[in-house]
Amino acid sequence: MGTEWVILNEEEKVMLKCSSSITDWPSSTRAELGAILSAILVLQTGQKANIFTDLQAVIDSIKYIRTSLVSEKNKTRMWCKCNNYSIISSIIKLIDNKLLEIMLIKVKGHLGIKGNEEADRMVKNDTEKSTYIKIKDVQQKDLTYNIYWDGIRIDRHIKKFMDNLCETTLDAV
Repeated sequence: MGTEWVILNEEEKVMLKCSSSITDWPSSTRAELGAILSAILVLQTGQKANIFTDLQAVIDSIKYIRTSLVSEKNKTRMWCKCNNYSIISSIIKLIDNKLLEIMLIKVKGHLGIKGNEEADRMVKNDTEKSTYIKIKDVQQKDLTYNIYWDGIRIDRHIKKFMDNLCETTLDAV
């Protein structure tokens, strides 16, 4: 899945852009989270940034996890019910460690918004990515283990993944 982003200056001129792809568990939400993660990597410590996305699910996921980390008593349970926890955890960790002030803003797709249109154009034009985003197996402080299936970390709601796996196995028999 493609993870494209652009950084615009005040005059809406492209200052920096990145095109890459993310591996494992493909979804539009995961691709958008990967784009946000790679954009945050290039920000300087203490920087303020507005990040525009056309997926409300991305904003909701990050905000929900951020809020839940403060209020949830059973953080392991929260992580096990979360899709894309490795990316979301990495985003939150980077924001905190780099002391960033990030504002996530929802925009409507395909309405002529310069940065969004440029990123969409990059997705369409760049079919073969040479750069891949791979989330390393870092331990979240609230999750002391990772679960793997067939050598790949399960980055999905664990119970739903297991239900789907069992159902698929039974259908195959």
